[in-house]
Amino acid sequence: MTAPSEAREDVISIRSGDGAATLELMPIGNGVARGFLRFSPRGMRLSVTAARELSDALHRRGFSKILVGDSKKTLLKRALAPLGWRVEKAIPTDTGRRCTPATVFDIPLDGNLVDLNGAKVEMAGAGQMSGIRVDFDGRRGWAFYAEEETVARVISEPGRKQGFLAVQSAEDMFEVADLLVRHLAAQGKTIAVFTLDYGRFIRKFEPVMMWRMGLDSPKGYDHSAKPLDSSNKSMATRLFAEYYDESTVQAMLRLRKYRTDKNYSTFLVDGGFVITRLEGDVGLVYDIYVTPSKQGSGLGEELMRCALTSLSGRVSSVYLHTSYPRAKRMYEKFGFAVTYSQLGIWLYETSLTPPTAK
Repeated sequence: MTAPSEAREDVISIRSGDGAATLELMPIGNGVARGFLRFSPRGMRLSVTAARELSDALHRRGFSKILVGDSKKTLLKRALAPLGWRVEKAIPTDTGRRCTPATVFDIPLDGNLVDLNGAKVEMAGAGQMSGIRVDFDGRRGWAFYAEEETVARVISEPGRKQGFLAVQSAEDMFEVADLLVRHLAAQGKTIAVFTLDYGRFIRKFEPVMMWRMGLDSPKGYDHSAKPLDSSNKSMATRLFAEYYDESTVQAMLRLRKYRTDKNYSTFLVDGGFVITRLEGDVGLVYDIYVTPSKQGSGLGEELMRCALTSLSGRVSSVYLHTSYPRAKRMYEKFGFAVTYSQLGIWLYETSLTPPTAK
């Protein structure tokens, strides 16, 4: 077992027994950092010595709080809580005031409601959305969102309405936004997506920037990745279980889905995979992953070369989504540019506070 290393990108690397994990830290202001955790194998546990070395490495960074998506088996909580770290949900689920389910049809037509800009709420195109009603002292507020599995979207743009906030008094917008986020966390949603203009109302939840990046006319490169077949199926299953933090059976079912849908293509190297998807004349880099023990060895760029090669000559453009600054820089090396940005709140995050933090 080796001690955590402090890499240029501020990535803490941990080895414990046959397992490996990386925790990339990104400062987000006021002594707070966001951590991006990767680990292998899925059921990895840190030894007492490795846990203490991780704790020491985090202490040296000097953050008063770290927000991170822990593993489903609470890898970080099991390692750090016995060492005095306070480990708790980053998003509280209590709503305090009375908060009740609502539909857009519950909104009174004469409610004199305003949106986040203080303008009269535009109801056209609202459609079927889930929502809540918030009762204040003699006033009410509403928040609506569109659902897609575990993702909730509050997006109100010209020609695209997937949620909105409405209040009778502009001063209530902050609390309605606060209660909506808590409500979504209590409902088991994993991500809440907002347009950038909602940023000032959700700042307290430390949202991440979500980038859509695009590239026109992808070209081909030399690469060593191999398409998914019977010879590397077992490796793909293991890597899927790691990346998606799911059981082997769930990973096999996911793999079967991608193999049977001809729009998906999966390619592998020893220690990583990339999945692409065809959407008519446009390609999507659906997912890309490098196992922790191989990170920093150039496999990410190798997989990206493969992805672009597989799409070259078949699509007019390629796009992808990311919230990882380090990954964004890699994509920019290949010519990708940001075409659209949104804010995301990771509702599943854990808050880590060191024992000495006040």
